[in-house]
Parts: sequence; C-alpha cells; structure tokens
Amino acid sequence: MSDHHLRAAPLVTTTQAIANELAGRHTSERRAPRHWRVPLDDDRPDVYEAILLAPGENKIDVEIDTRMPNAAIFTFHKEDHTLANLLRSRLIKTPHVIFAAYKVPHPLTPNFLLRVQTDGEVTPREVVINACHALIKDLGILSREFTKEYELRKAANAANLQQQNAE
Repeated sequence: MSDHHLRAAPLVTTTQAIANELAGRHTSERRAPRHWRVPLDDDRPDVYEAILLAPGENKIDVEIDTRMPNAAIFTFHKEDHTLANLLRSRLIKTPHVIFAAYKVPHPLTPNFLLRVQTDGEVTPREVVINACHALIKDLGILSREFTKEYELRKAANAANLQQQNAE
C-alpha cells in the first residue's frame, strides 16, 4: 500500500467526529467549527421560572435566628444581588440595626438569605419592612428625576436641531 492512500483520508479525532456529526457535517471535513456549541434547548429552564412565583410559593420566608438575640433570617425567593445589596446597604444605615448581611446560596438559583440583628427596640421584621418602604420611596424619586432629566435633554436636543436647521 502506498503513502498516498494513507494521506487521502484526513485524520479526525473522536471529539471532532462527534462535533461534526452533531453539526450535520460529514467526518470527511477536516475540523469542527471554531466556536461550536451544543444546543441546550431541552435542558434550559423556562425564563419565567427565575422571576415568577409558583402557586403557593412565598416571596419571603422568615426564620427567627435562635443563636443571636433579636435576629432573623429572611429568605427572598426569585431575587438576586440587586435587591439584596440595596436592602443590606439601607439596613446598615438604620439606627437600630446592629448587623445586616446577605448571601446567595448558589449562583444559579435566584434566592438570597438576609440576616438582620437589631438592638431590641424594634424587631428585625419591622426594620426590613421599613427599609423596603424607604427603598420604594427612593426609587420613585430616582425615576421621577431621571424622567425629568430625560425630557429636558430631549427638549434641548430638539431645540438645538431646530436652531441648526434654521441657520
């Protein structure tokens, strides 16, 4: 058998052969695409599972922390670092809060645990509720200010465009 018979068929590794087959290519092609990905449609969860509560699922579960006085652990379902960090930073500024911290048990699950300890004058539940109300108020102010600035910029840009067309 001569050397040209051995060189006629390209060498394809097992990984390349599987990738080619899944991509709909024949193994006679020299290599798989550079950025080849396996479609994950069957394994991918529904996008709304991360934000919508299931029937009977609570948004927040509260557990009294018996290891520390005046402490509780709040489990927020279908939320992430955004709300957790906002709440924690608001709680730290509250006068009766001794400790406030959060953790995300796993990065692929949209839940976080918020641990709050107070000095005893108010309950952790009251402090968290007040922090939520304060955040809603602050975000409302931010929304109004942003909308006002946006409308002013839009009007200024329209006036500048009109002035340039007049010249």
